[in-house]
Amino acid sequence: MQTTERNLTETFEAKRDAYAKRQGAFILTGDVVLLGDAAEVWNFLRACGDRIFRVIYRCKDGTVRDIIGRQGVWNSSQDGTVAGTGHAMACAERLNLSFWTFAHGKKVNTGTGKGYRTLRAAGILAIRCEGHDILTAEGLASL
Repeated sequence: MQTTERNLTETFEAKRDAYAKRQGAFILTGDVVLLGDAAEVWNFLRACGDRIFRVIYRCKDGTVRDIIGRQGVWNSSQDGTVAGTGHAMACAERLNLSFWTFAHGKKVNTGTGKGYRTLRAAGILAIRCEGHDILTAEGLASL
């Protein structure tokens, strides 16, 4: 899809992590790849492996984040199956992705996960990976 320039960080009033701030606003320009439903988003990101990506993400409480990181919780004490408290952070059934942010510290993640988060594929609005911009169906509908 060809798009005119659009500042997604500003449009969604996304709060940027420390690394996203250094990169500047997430601006869509030129060719943008469209992804469909949450299952397609989940499969795409799982196929990315350990590549670094930037994501505009809508949390369950409605806040929007602009964060940079990669997939990556394997056998973490925060993972539900390891701890014996629930499902895995990367779960095909629930379409959750394990995400490791580069930004550490008190302002980013105050839990024991040291930068780990669980992202719902349905909450992902846009992705930038290796110079390619991807807009999800949810992101397109939200614009």
